[in-house]
Amino acid sequence: MSPRTIGPYGRLARISLTWPRQVFAVAALLTILGTVLGLPPEVDGNLIMLLPEDDPYATSLRQMHDESGGAAFVTLTFEGDDPEKMGAVLDELVEELETKETVSFALHRLDEELAFRVGLLQLEPQELDELNLRLQAALAMGPALNPMMAQRLLDMGPITDRIARAHEVSMFGGGNGNRARVVVRPNGSNLDPDFAELVMVDIEDAISKADLEGSGVTLVWRGGAYHNVADDLRGIRSDLLWTSVASALLVLLVLVVSFRSWRVLVLVFPPLVVANLINLGLTWMLIGSLNTYTSFATAILIGLGIDFAVHLVTRYREERSSGLDVDSAIIRAWDYTGPPCTTAALTSAAGFLALSVAHFRGFSQLGLILSIGLVLCLVAMLVLLPPLIRWIDPNPPAPLRPLSLPDDSTSSYRLAPIGLAMVFTATILLGGVVVPKIQFEYDISALRRDGQAYGELTEQEQELMREAYSPVVVTVPDRRTLAKEHRRLEALVEAGKIPHIGRVLSIESVIPSDQNLRIEKLAVTAQHARSPSLRYLPLAIAKPLLSLRDWDAKPITEKDLPEGLPELLGLTSKRQRLLLMPQGNMWDMRESSQLIDELNGVVDNPTGEFLAQGSVYRTVMHDIPIIGVLAFLLITMLTAVDLRNITHAAGAVATLLAGMVWAMAAVSFAGLKISLVNIVGIPILLGIGVDVVIHLLHRLREEGPGGVRRAYMTTGVAATISTVTTVASFFSLTLAGNRGVRSLGLLVVLGLSAVFLASAVVLPLSWAAGWRITGRAPSDNSQD
Repeated sequence: MSPRTIGPYGRLARISLTWPRQVFAVAALLTILGTVLGLPPEVDGNLIMLLPEDDPYATSLRQMHDESGGAAFVTLTFEGDDPEKMGAVLDELVEELETKETVSFALHRLDEELAFRVGLLQLEPQELDELNLRLQAALAMGPALNPMMAQRLLDMGPITDRIARAHEVSMFGGGNGNRARVVVRPNGSNLDPDFAELVMVDIEDAISKADLEGSGVTLVWRGGAYHNVADDLRGIRSDLLWTSVASALLVLLVLVVSFRSWRVLVLVFPPLVVANLINLGLTWMLIGSLNTYTSFATAILIGLGIDFAVHLVTRYREERSSGLDVDSAIIRAWDYTGPPCTTAALTSAAGFLALSVAHFRGFSQLGLILSIGLVLCLVAMLVLLPPLIRWIDPNPPAPLRPLSLPDDSTSSYRLAPIGLAMVFTATILLGGVVVPKIQFEYDISALRRDGQAYGELTEQEQELMREAYSPVVVTVPDRRTLAKEHRRLEALVEAGKIPHIGRVLSIESVIPSDQNLRIEKLAVTAQHARSPSLRYLPLAIAKPLLSLRDWDAKPITEKDLPEGLPELLGLTSKRQRLLLMPQGNMWDMRESSQLIDELNGVVDNPTGEFLAQGSVYRTVMHDIPIIGVLAFLLITMLTAVDLRNITHAAGAVATLLAGMVWAMAAVSFAGLKISLVNIVGIPILLGIGVDVVIHLLHRLREEGPGGVRRAYMTTGVAATISTVTTVASFFSLTLAGNRGVRSLGLLVVLGLSAVFLASAVVLPLSWAAGWRITGRAPSDNSQD
């Protein structure tokens, strides 16, 4: 291109230089609008809400929450040396909790008499028939009771023991003796993160007012969906702040060291801030809130957006040092560097935009935010940098390299084909041997903050976590169907046909529909317990039966139950529900997916958060191959359009693929597992990894044979700086508390470093080998 010829990017720079006040006025107006709309950003950490609108499990879950606030609860588990003192202080805690506006009710324990009556009703009629039959025979023998009959009677010991311990009945676990549990039912949905946070604030306030320490009581566990949502919400907010600040500071440090001037900070950051604030405003308009995936988008855009400034400013300084005046140097730099910057932005945006076709909205929203944000960063740099450079950097420091650097004008590149073949072979070996060893992290609790993974908990803590699981809800039309389904599902659970369900709960668990029959049979047992011949029975049988002597044989009605217990068991004025309590590690997505399979065909339209979680897993596994292929195709297409040469485009894509193999090998060597969160790093790597290839290719084509070292010492330096800034921005993610976000940062840091290294090695080797093979090496030309 002639020095006097001005292309479209140079004309854009000249417009900005001619009308700087108008340009900055428009930028300021858009920035203010974005700030008002986008700050502070709304946050929602619930993965389930990121399922497609038409997902059946997400739809039924949302419907249940809209109707009744869901079926989740908060569990508080306490331990104390004195059960009586612990009971008293927890009763006071329950009273305090029920004064909170966010709490519908709280339950600690049943009245002892009611608990005993409820516990007795857990005995099956068949069990009581067998017990009564043997008692009748034994009592009839009186003092003549023989050892054989006594032994037969002792076989019924477990049943009589359950009679003696009937008062210890617990609907939701929690243990007995030195352990007790408070179950809290909020009056809103845990799918509303702000409400979940308010619930936990109120609960913590009530706990702080209770005299736990003075009563020798210790809170050993907080559990339940509300607690998890609130904890994740606080974590996302914290990570959003710290990763963005850390990203900005790290990028600042890289820029100051690389450009040897503080002025570059004032130069490149205003456009970056403008683009990101506008993007936050658009995020609010298009999506509404941030989530676990999109919370780190700003940190990523800081590192990616600065790349354009690095290439533009570096080329400007190069042109300035060659003797051009400020405006001419800017215009020429824009014409040479604008096209590869645009291609790099579009290919990166294409990699991100591939995420937007995902059914899982965590991916699609991240792709939309990053693709729009990256284009905004490019536009902001192209438009705002020219007047900023004129005002702030009219006399830049001397370039890092001497302009008279020797080139490769006499090189034959004779070793290039051999070197390329060696690198190609090594890449094939890495792809075939190392990459398949990469593992997947299926347990999403392992992606939360340190110490919160299911596998990191003690056995006791795992048990407490399981007891706090949200139930799977099955809705039935009437009480008769409820009783029938309750018995059927209990039989399936006992037979091990639904291994991920531990027990079935409903109002049937407290007031069985056949309670009159059970009471009738218990009355016979109580009559035996009053027999004078009871003293002749084995003590292990006789002693537990004594508790029945004063038993009041009357039916239990719903009015006898504590307020809230029927609702906690699924009974409302509008709905009859069974609660299937999950067991096992439900945070393992494979197990929650298996739960879907187990219940398929067993119950109609089950609803539950772990079912929706299993659907998340299936949706993500379906989306990932589509995203990867689409990202690759879009990047390939845009690269071909930009380079307008099939051979060059093929070389660029091959270099990128080699870099991706090296990246995955680095991930494998580091022992990093692919997870539900960091898997988005793969299309991200595809998008940003091609940037280095594009910039180096443009400069190599510009320099031609013999210009490899010059290309490296100009655009190569800029590419190195831009890569380091991007690595720095993703490195900031490793400071996050959420281990999923942390692993994403590590994956991209390792991957992008490997892609850059591969590009720096493979690209010049492939070009040099091509020059050598086609007879266009500098030494060949010098012989002509």
